[in-house]
Amino acid sequence: MERTVLRILGKKGRTTIPWPIRAELDFCPGDVLLFEADPPDRVVITRLEVVEPEEVEEPDLTGDIFTEAFHRLSYSQQYRLLAALLADFHLQ
Repeated sequence: MERTVLRILGKKGRTTIPWPIRAELDFCPGDVLLFEADPPDRVVITRLEVVEPEEVEEPDLTGDIFTEAFHRLSYSQQYRLLAALLADFHLQ
C-alpha cells in the first residue's frame, strides 16, 4: 500500500484521514484520537484505548446519622454546608 497521501486542510481546520491509512491502521468511527504537535511541521496522531471505569457499589446511607441530619436541614442550610465542605476540600 502507498503510505503517502496528500490532503488539503479546509477553512475550518478540518481534513480527512485517507481511507487506505484508516484501513491499514484499523481506525474506525468512534475511535478516540490524540493529536500531538511535532514541530516544526508534523502532527502525530495516536489512537487511544478507552477503558470504562469499573462500577463501584455505592454504600447504603439510608440509616446513616449524618445523612439523616443533613436531610433535616433546610435547602439553604444544606447549600451553605456543602459550599463550606467544598471550600475546605479545595484548601487541602
